[in-house]
Amino acid sequence: MENLVLFRDRQELQAADLNNLQDYADDAHAHLITDAVTPVSQYVGLTVTARSATEIDVAPGRLYIGSTGRVYAITATQTHNLFAYLPLQDQKWLTVSVLGQEEESTLEPRDFLIDLQTREVEPAVVAMRNDRVAVVHIAAGLESITPERPAPPTGYTIIAQVRINPAGIQEVVLATVFRLPNLHDVHQRLTTAEGWMLAMEPRLAGLASDISGLADELRKRAHVDLVARLGQDMAGVKDRLGLPDEYIFYGADHFLDEDETDVLHADHNAVTEEGVRMPIVASATGALALANPLDPAVTACADGFLLPAFTEVTRLRLEERVGELTINQYQYRTEDLVQKFMTRTRIRYGATRTVCTNSYWWNSGRYDPASGIFTREGETFEVTNDPDARVENGWGLTHWVRVRQFWLDVYEESYWDRVVSTHTVQGSVLAQTVLSAQTGWLTSVELYLTGAAEDGALNVLLTETLTGQPHLDAVVARAQIAANQLSAGWNKITWSRPVALTAGRRYALVLVTGGAHRVGTVAGTQYTQGTLMYAQDGAYFSAAGESDLMMRWNFARFASPRIAVALTPLQLAGGIHDVDLLWEGWTPPGCEIHVEYQLGGSWYRMGARDAVALGDAATLLPLRLVFIGTTDLMPGLTLTDSVYVVRRFGTAFTHVSTERTLEIASDNIRVRCLLEDFDAAEHTFVCQLLTGAGTVNPTSTLVTVVNAAVGSRWVEARFAPDPAVEAYRIKLSGTTTDAQLGFHVAERYDLGL
Repeated sequence: MENLVLFRDRQELQAADLNNLQDYADDAHAHLITDAVTPVSQYVGLTVTARSATEIDVAPGRLYIGSTGRVYAITATQTHNLFAYLPLQDQKWLTVSVLGQEEESTLEPRDFLIDLQTREVEPAVVAMRNDRVAVVHIAAGLESITPERPAPPTGYTIIAQVRINPAGIQEVVLATVFRLPNLHDVHQRLTTAEGWMLAMEPRLAGLASDISGLADELRKRAHVDLVARLGQDMAGVKDRLGLPDEYIFYGADHFLDEDETDVLHADHNAVTEEGVRMPIVASATGALALANPLDPAVTACADGFLLPAFTEVTRLRLEERVGELTINQYQYRTEDLVQKFMTRTRIRYGATRTVCTNSYWWNSGRYDPASGIFTREGETFEVTNDPDARVENGWGLTHWVRVRQFWLDVYEESYWDRVVSTHTVQGSVLAQTVLSAQTGWLTSVELYLTGAAEDGALNVLLTETLTGQPHLDAVVARAQIAANQLSAGWNKITWSRPVALTAGRRYALVLVTGGAHRVGTVAGTQYTQGTLMYAQDGAYFSAAGESDLMMRWNFARFASPRIAVALTPLQLAGGIHDVDLLWEGWTPPGCEIHVEYQLGGSWYRMGARDAVALGDAATLLPLRLVFIGTTDLMPGLTLTDSVYVVRRFGTAFTHVSTERTLEIASDNIRVRCLLEDFDAAEHTFVCQLLTGAGTVNPTSTLVTVVNAAVGSRWVEARFAPDPAVEAYRIKLSGTTTDAQLGFHVAERYDLGL
C-alpha cells in the first residue's frame, strides 16, 4: 500500500481512521489492477449458458474495470428470461453485457452516541456494507434474416451474444476476447511459446540466407523464350547436318577429351581442352596456402578446411528428457561404411580462355564432366552413383560458366561419391533422422547420456538418408569417442571439419557401439520431423517408438558477411599467361567466393573479360580469397588438397587425331572444322591428312563465315588422295602472332565418300 494509518497507545480512534484502513487497501488493490493486470475492462467467470429455450444463466464471476482498478462481482448464478425478446418471424442477436455498480447492503441496528457526558445513545438501522456488484444488461438487435449484432451501451463490457429465433435460443457465443487471462495459463502458454522460439529462432534467423540462395537458383533457370529459341535452333541443326547417302565413314570430335587424339604422335603439340588450343611451353603447380596460417579472419581445421571465422549457435535442441534407451540392447552388427567427400570447384582464368561452343556437350551424356573437369593430376574416378539414392545424373549437378577469359565449374552437390573412403564399424546401431530446416555448416552435436559404460567406444556418424532411413553408403561425417571420454550428461562431439547441410534434406545421426551406454529421449517428433530407429533383423531399420534422441545440433554463425584472406603468391619464371585453380569445397546458393590477384598495387577479380591485366605476363601474382555470404551461411574450401597450375602458352599448335580406318579405300575425304575466335590478320590454320605415303594436302578449301564479329567460321578441306587410302590421321595446324591472342578448333567432322 502507498499509505498506512498509524495507531499509538492511548490515542483517540475515529471512524475516519478505520475507513482509511480499507480505503488505502482498496486504492492499492486498484493500482495493482490498473498498473499490472489490465488497463481495460475484462471479466473472469460470468459464463453465459442456455438454461432452457428462453432462459440463460450467468455464472458467478468478477468484472475488472481497468480504468479505475475496481472489481465488481456476481456471487450467485443469475437466470434471465429472454421470452420478451423473441422475434416474431426471423431471428435476432442479443448482446449480454455487464456494468459495475456500488450498492449499500446489510441493514443492521446500531447505537449512535448523542450525549458525551451522559453517554446517552440512540438506535438506528444503517447499511453496514458497500457492495460492488456487476449488473447484467441485455441489448436486443433488430429482427432480420441476417441480423446484426447490437453494440452494448457505453461503459458496458460484453460477456456473450445470443442468437434467438421464434423457437427460442439457437446459439450462445462467449466474448472470450474480453476474458481476463489467468497468470498460470499465461505462464504455461509462454513456456510453450518459448520452447518453440528456442527451437525455431535459429532457423528463422537463417531465412535471409535461404531466400538469397533461392533467388540465386531462380536466376540460373532458363527463360521460356530461351527454350523456344533452342528448339528452333535444334530444328535448323537437324536440317543442316544431313549426311550424303553415299558416305562410307563418318567421324566427329568435340575435343572435350583426348579419346580421338594421338598424344604420342611425334608431330602432336597442342592442348585439348574444350577445343584444340596453343601448347603449354612452361608451367608450375602447387597447392593454395594461407599467407598467414594464424589469420584471425578465418577458422582453419586440422585437415586444411577453411571457413570464415565463426562461433557456434544451437539451432536444434531437444532437452526435455522423458526416457532413456540402452544402445547395446539391440542386435550386434558389423556395418561397412562408405564416406563421401566434399565436391569441387574449378576456376580457369587468362586471356587465352576463349569460349568454345562445344562446352555444352558436357551435358550430352556422352561426356562425364566430373572426370573431364574436376580431376586432379593423375586421378581416376570410380563411378559409384546409386540411382535409388539420387535421381539426378552426375552431369546434371554441374554448373559451369564460360565467358571470355574466365571459366568456372562448380559441382553443385555439397558431397559427391566420386571420391570415397570405406570403413567398418561394429556394435549395436541406433539412429535419429532429422529434416534439415535450413542450409548451414554443422560444427558439432551434443548427446545426452543418462549413463556411460566403462568400455565400448561410441562411433557417431552423420549420413544422408535413403527412403527415410540412414544410408550408410553415404556418410558425410564420422567421429569416434573412447569410453573413458564419455560421461553421464551432455557430451559434445565435434566433427573434424564443419559439415554442410542442405535445407529440405533428411540426415541421420547414427550411433554405433558395443558398450552399454544409455541415451536420453524426448517425447514426440515435431521438432526433428524424423524418426528414432534401430538396426534389427527383418527390417534394416525399425522405428524405436514415438520419441527422439536428446541432442543439440550446433551450427556456425559467422562474424561478418564478407571477409578477405591473403594466400601465398603464384610464381612462374618468364611470366604467367593463365591460372587454373581446383579445390575441394562448397559454395552454398546465395553465397560467393572470389579469387583476386594484385598487379601494380591494384586488386583484380578473376572474372569475365578482365584478364588483360595479365598481358604483362607477371612472374609473381599475390592472391587473396574473398568470402561473401551472410552471418548464417558462407562458402568453405580445403586448401591442403587444392591444386593450382600457372601456365605460359606458345604461338603454334599441331593436333594429330587417332587413325581412322575405312571399310573400303576412299579417294574422296572431307574434313570440316569449326574455328572460333579466329582473326585472319593474326592467325593461320591448315588441315592435312597423314597417310602411310606421307602428308596429303587438300585439293580445295571452303570457308563459311558463321559470325565474323566473334571470329566463328567453318573450314572444309577436301582431299583426293591418289592412290585411295584405307586409313589416315587428321593433322590440324595453327599459329598466332601473340600467345595471348589464341584461337581454338571447336569441332571436327570427317567423311569418307
